[in-house]
Amino acid sequence: MSIYLKAKHWQLFIVLAGSMFLAQALMFSSVMNGGALSQVTLVLPTLIVGILLFGWLWAVATACSKVLSPELASSPTPMKLGLSYALIYLIFSGVFFFGPGKQPPGYVVFMHLLAMAAIFYALGFTAKQLVKVERGENVTFFSYSGPFFLFWFFPIGIWFIQPRVNYLLGGKNA
Repeated sequence: MSIYLKAKHWQLFIVLAGSMFLAQALMFSSVMNGGALSQVTLVLPTLIVGILLFGWLWAVATACSKVLSPELASSPTPMKLGLSYALIYLIFSGVFFFGPGKQPPGYVVFMHLLAMAAIFYALGFTAKQLVKVERGENVTFFSYSGPFFLFWFFPIGIWFIQPRVNYLLGGKNA
């Protein structure tokens, strides 16, 4: 995971944005060639982007937790469980939306909302941990709302967040 902490902002941007554009190109070429979108065509690119983004959040939050003093550090375990669930949901969501009958069962709504909540929790947790490392004190949502939204809109936010990560964590725990 230290590769996420040492990578420059432009490198992460190329990998994350490039994988998103590659995913779109794969789906577009599949449709233009007359084929229907298959489970693999939709799930695999989404899985790759999910692994890259969740890996970045995982690495930053874990490194921040290691650097923080015990009274400021929060356990990253709930965040890791949430990201793991969201990734598993991404893998199996294709089964629900492209399975027999192509009508997803009602409980998929709950599963989807739970995955979204887990991702938002991971975004908030990571942003809070990063700001705690910067300031060396407990912070309120107002203090870490900027990084939260930058993590959320990561293709733009990576240009602002990753230099901070490099400065604060790139040499440590890497």
